Amino acid sequence: MSGRVPVATTWLQSCSGCHIALLDLHEELLDLLGSIDIRYSPIVDVKEVPETDLGIVEGSVGNRDNTEMLLKFRERSKTLIAFGTCACFGGIPGLRNLFTREELLRRGYVETESTVDGIVPAGPELPALEQYVKPLNQLVPVEHYIPGCPPLPSTIKKNLVALLGGGKPEVKKRNLCEECDRTKKKLLVASRDFVTDSVVSPHELDNIDRSLCFLEQGVLCMGPATCEGCGARCLAGNMPCRGCMGPTPHALEQGAKSINALSAILPAGGLMFQEDVVGVGYRYSLPVSIYPHLASEVEGTE
Repeated sequence: MSGRVPVATTWLQSCSGCHIALLDLHEELLDLLGSIDIRYSPIVDVKEVPETDLGIVEGSVGNRDNTEMLLKFRERSKTLIAFGTCACFGGIPGLRNLFTREELLRRGYVETESTVDGIVPAGPELPALEQYVKPLNQLVPVEHYIPGCPPLPSTIKKNLVALLGGGKPEVKKRNLCEECDRTKKKLLVASRDFVTDSVVSPHELDNIDRSLCFLEQGVLCMGPATCEGCGARCLAGNMPCRGCMGPTPHALEQGAKSINALSAILPAGGLMFQEDVVGVGYRYSLPVSIYPHLASEVEGTE
């Protein structure tokens, strides 16, 4: 790519945080604006998606409007980037895949404790929900991925600069533990004893040792099942990883991988007292797990 490259961006089912992360480049954004021409974006008042060299799409696909916009971006973009964890893996919106569309609407509009005589809203102005939330690549081909919830501004710039220069964004392959500098006193030592006998939430401990691996302190950390690339920013704040960078490239079953990792340090049944194992293990990646595909086969729908 040479000259000012025409670019279009949009957000689908998301919180818009990835676009905010782009703006968080502050004055460094000027470096990019010298190389790109943003012709369509939620932060630009343009109504129609033009032909572009680079399409940047944030968010997962959760309703018909999302689907139509994604198809339009794919048709009019030479290169398509999945921008952020929702676009790459489905993200937090994808947790609704644990339920059918009908169950979700009934619970949201009819069965809530504060609702009286509730009805599910309908009308031509309301985009219909898709049966399941999907990441971009389950509907269209995607050339590049920039995961993160949201991606680091520095990572966004680095990847876009690489693309604009004719290169490719760096693909991370190791798990987050490789990026974490916390001491592992027991995890790497062969022993008949388990590292811990329970799993707790951070708020259940009076003190968390900032230098020691969370798992060795009994705090559930998704590091072993999560791809590197975030700079271990949550760990630096003394909070465990929750998996927002998604799984490593060859281990899309993020939740199963985390349970597999825990089985080596925790007695059988140690996870039984966790209230939401699926919500923790698949918080950001349920749509790319095997579950939605099995559910579709059982129900005879996509």
